[in-house]
Amino acid sequence: PRTGSRYISEDVFDEIPSRIALLRQHPRFGQYAASLSGAPLNRRSVDGGKVTDHHALIVTENLPSGLSKDEQAIYDMVAARLLEAFSAPCIKEVTEIHAAVGSSEAQAKGTVVKSAGWRAVRGEKEEDDGGGMALPNLEQDETLPIKALEAVERQTKPKPLHTESSLLSAMEHCGREIDDEQLRASIRETGIGTPATRAAVIETLFARGYIQREKKSLVPTDKGMAVYETVKDKKIANVEMTAAWEDTLARIESGEADAAAFRRDIEAYTAQIVTELLETKVSVAPSESEYPCPKCRNSRVLFFPKVVKCADVDCGFTLFRNKGGKELSDKQLAELLTKGRTGVIKGFRSREGKAFDASLVLRPDFSVGYEFADKKPSKGKSAKRK
Repeated sequence: PRTGSRYISEDVFDEIPSRIALLRQHPRFGQYAASLSGAPLNRRSVDGGKVTDHHALIVTENLPSGLSKDEQAIYDMVAARLLEAFSAPCIKEVTEIHAAVGSSEAQAKGTVVKSAGWRAVRGEKEEDDGGGMALPNLEQDETLPIKALEAVERQTKPKPLHTESSLLSAMEHCGREIDDEQLRASIRETGIGTPATRAAVIETLFARGYIQREKKSLVPTDKGMAVYETVKDKKIANVEMTAAWEDTLARIESGEADAAAFRRDIEAYTAQIVTELLETKVSVAPSESEYPCPKCRNSRVLFFPKVVKCADVDCGFTLFRNKGGKELSDKQLAELLTKGRTGVIKGFRSREGKAFDASLVLRPDFSVGYEFADKKPSKGKSAKRK
């Protein structure tokens, strides 16, 4: 079943030992599953109060066979996470050394894994914590010889561009950016959207031309940046608003808040953001656009896959690329914008399906019409003999 929960209830926990026993037959995790036999299981994921429409994914009592490569990979992911969730924690000893070097201070950090715990399921190695190895045994106030000194100049690095995976994670954990502890706790288990809708939200951003892919990275378009600059300081884009709603809904459920008052607040908020957005002017013209709008003359036009539009939404000037069954090129549209007409374009189709050639002209009301060449009689044509 589709679920966003990471918890199970007590009755499901009763089934976990038998599911772990089933995994003893797993070719990769069988040995580890056998080591959990009779051992106390970690109950960190057992909390019926945090179970949503369905509990977290676990393996069933059926041992799979005949799975495709992709199906086996997904099953292994669920099986490995189940074993990790109910395993003992990973215990490590972290040592820090602080040494005085003249008026400066030097630091070193080392890590020793005492018990691999859940990390042993997939054989994960301990990540480098700045040392990643055991440090020598030292005594308080011990003096060490200096072998070498080197000054290294470095620069801080900006955050990397989002990938689809990191963006999904950021949507899920958006509450980390909230300062208010109560609001942060309210949105901790929800985030932006649900596991079922987050991917669809990202696809909508692609479909509407707000973001684009550059290899694995997601990059905002000029249109996306224009929308961001418009709404970034408005309440509609404030994550704390969602958190406040979740907090109020929880208090309504417990009888601490009034549902009718919350609804009135929502109505007032809706009226406020609609008014703000209707009064906002959005300019999405890229700086490299060369063509002024022929209608308002104050803004530039922006080329889209299906239309050419004025960057000023209040102007409303729009040209559709498809005319008479013919898809107009950027060059033809640019000619129409700058000269008010195009050269002869071949291959238009009438409503009856008949082909014809014509020039396009921009009319005084900024609609687009056809102009046909005058048909003149040919000169020097001999008369028909009787």
